[in-house]
Amino acid sequence: MNIMQNNLSSAKTPFPLTKPMAQAIVGGLKGLVDIDGGPTLEQTRILNALATHILGFDMSSISKSAAISPAQLAGLLPDPKYQRIFMQIAIVLDLCRHPKNEKQFLRVEEYAAAFKFNGVELKILRDFAHLSAIDATADFIRLYGSYTPELSEHHGNLPPVDPKDLDDQFFERLEQLAHMPYGSLGWAFTNFYARSKFEVPGRDSPNPSYYVSHDMGHVISGYEATGPGEVALGAIKLAIDGSDANWMASLANFLIHEVGLFTHGTDVQFIPHGGDGDPYYTAGVRGTVDMPGAADLFAEALQRGAACGGDFTKLDHLAIAHMPLIEIRRELKIPPLSKSMYDDKDLWPSSY
Repeated sequence: MNIMQNNLSSAKTPFPLTKPMAQAIVGGLKGLVDIDGGPTLEQTRILNALATHILGFDMSSISKSAAISPAQLAGLLPDPKYQRIFMQIAIVLDLCRHPKNEKQFLRVEEYAAAFKFNGVELKILRDFAHLSAIDATADFIRLYGSYTPELSEHHGNLPPVDPKDLDDQFFERLEQLAHMPYGSLGWAFTNFYARSKFEVPGRDSPNPSYYVSHDMGHVISGYEATGPGEVALGAIKLAIDGSDANWMASLANFLIHEVGLFTHGTDVQFIPHGGDGDPYYTAGVRGTVDMPGAADLFAEALQRGAACGGDFTKLDHLAIAHMPLIEIRRELKIPPLSKSMYDDKDLWPSSY
C-alpha cells in the first residue's frame, strides 16, 4: 500500500552539505560563539555533534583562525537556503548559551544583518533577550497559533482551523486505536501514550488534532516524549521539510525544553513558566541539550531527516493506523536511531 502519494517536500533541508559550504558554515559559527572567552561547554558539544553528524569533519581539525566574520560569510554563502541553515543553527546556539548573554544575541544580529535576514525568529530571540518570560511567552503563543493548522493531523481534506470543527469520525478513529493489532501504528501510538503516562486526546482535549499529529511523529520517528526526544523530533521534521511551520515547532521545543521559557499546559496549549531572565538556570536546572547524549541526538535527527524518503507529518495517520509500523517506516525509508530510546528493535526494518 503506497501511503506517500509523492508527498516528499521540495523544501527538504540540503544535507549533507558540500565540504566548502560546511567549512564556511562552521567558520561562521565559530565566529558567532567567539564572545566572552569563547563558546560554553554546551555550545561546544552542539558544534562537535553537528560537525560529526552532518558537516562531515572533526571540529578539532579547524584552527582558531578559521572563524569567519559576518561580512566574509555573506560573501561565501550567497544562497538564501544556506543562509537560513546558518541562522537556524545560530539561533539554537544562542538559546543554548546560559545564562543568556546580550553579546551573544547581538552577534547573532550582526550575522543576520550581513545576510539582510530579518525573519520572525529574530523577533522571538529579541523578546527572549529583552522581555519577561511571561511577555515573551504571550508573544510567541500569538505567533505560533498561525502555524498550528499546518502542524495538525491531515485527517480528511485539510487540518481544521478550529478544533471544534473536527468531525465524529476523527474521534471514533481515535477510540479505535486501542483495539488495533500488535505492531500496528495505532497499537504503537496507544503504547506510546501508556509509557508516557499521557491521556489519549479526546473531544475535551486542547487542540487534539495538533497533538495527534505531533505524537504520531514521536511514534514513527522513534523519539520518546523526553526533553531530548522533543528537541530531536523537531529537528528530524525540520530536516525533512524546512517549512516555516516546522521551524516554529522546533523553536517551540527549544523554548520549552532548553530555555524553560514556558511549559505545556493541561487546559491550554502553553502556560508561561518562570519569571524574568533564564528560568531553567536561575532555578539551577540544566537545559535539555546539556544532558548527556542530547546534542548528538539532536544532530543525528537532522541527519536522519535528510535521509528520509518521505514526510511522515503530512499523512492521515488515523487512516493508516491499522498498518504495521515496520512497513510504514520501510516505505518512508526512515533510518533507525543509532541507539534506540526504548525497546522497539522488532519494529524497525532490517533492510530498505
